[in-house]
Amino acid sequence: MKHILSTIFLSIVVGLAAATNNLHTAGRSVQTCGDPDDTLPWYRANAPSQFEYVYSTDPAWISAIIQANGFILQTILGTVFLTQEESTVPCYFLSSSSLADNFITINATERDAAIAGGQYVLRTDFQTYIYPTEICGSIPVYRLYNSAKTSNFFTTSESERLSVISGSGYADLGIAGYVLSVGGAC
Repeated sequence: MKHILSTIFLSIVVGLAAATNNLHTAGRSVQTCGDPDDTLPWYRANAPSQFEYVYSTDPAWISAIIQANGFILQTILGTVFLTQEESTVPCYFLSSSSLADNFITINATERDAAIAGGQYVLRTDFQTYIYPTEICGSIPVYRLYNSAKTSNFFTTSESERLSVISGSGYADLGIAGYVLSVGGAC
């Protein structure tokens, strides 16, 4: 119950931030930017005793993972588009039950190689779209990997990125793409 309430609270906060965000849409370029009104929060939860992270825009799914598996809602990484908007590209979600790992990529070749390797499957129920470059007030999604734990990790926080590199054995793999910040300018 405690986790459901925190999920609901975060959804309300994101809704209020999005409403504030909408006040700034007059300055966005329709030719290059997607409409921020068409975004949803992108949640990250993890199993505290493991290096397993899950990502979704579906608060009901996140709540179910929290209740059924003891995951903890950690953060909202930013907001993402559920439909293809101007200048956005597909963001592919892949998961591996055997590795207890999930990863995200905008690279179709990387997606296909992971699927062909036989351990990852494409999660079409989590299809989103993000920017491939830093435009429209977007922020980077950092991608990190811990080979000892077979754990992919994504964050939009520079301080968190540095912390998991120095303290949790993750290697920096660069930027996975760009999302809109929660409550940020458009």
